[in-house]
Amino acid sequence: MRSALIATVAVVLLAGCGQSAETAKSEAAAAPALPPAVAIDPSFTGFAKPKGDDQFGYYLPAAEVKVGDYRLDNLHIAGQQGFGDWERGDRTKTYGPVMLEFVDITSPARKNALGNVTYSVKLKVLPAAYAVTDDRVRLVGKHPKLGDVRMDVKIDPAALKKSKATKGKDGVTVATGALQVGDTPFKDVAFTWRGGDWG
Repeated sequence: MRSALIATVAVVLLAGCGQSAETAKSEAAAAPALPPAVAIDPSFTGFAKPKGDDQFGYYLPAAEVKVGDYRLDNLHIAGQQGFGDWERGDRTKTYGPVMLEFVDITSPARKNALGNVTYSVKLKVLPAAYAVTDDRVRLVGKHPKLGDVRMDVKIDPAALKKSKATKGKDGVTVATGALQVGDTPFKDVAFTWRGGDWG
């Protein structure tokens, strides 16, 4: 009799746990998605490059930008040759004149010759459309592991010039804006600047 009672209580408890898990799952599915940090703009297409090379370099996130195991490593903007090659159709699968590079922080890491930690798995978001001016960078791209990616940041030309004078050693913020990675919005992203090779 006692063992039957214990078995009945156990079944009731397990059933209750199952209902709670199902309820939690349905509540999570019903939770409203966060509004995008960068709205979809169907009119934003094509490629618009800057007039010179002032924007060239690597823009490093001032604070961590992470989606799951993937962390934003840099925003790269090419010089005129890189833009020219791309717009003429001379392209590769691993490089774009404006691109975002994420790293898989679970992949093997090592220090490179510059003393920077590099990860073996890198995800590069190449552009489907971009527009780069003296004070703004817009990018739309996609990656199989990250989903649709949209970025809209403002460059501070004076801060960029100052940072270039110190070769990026001052760590000053040179660009700020928003980034949407799949369903994850980043409404306030900031970047410092480094020239030359980064990764």
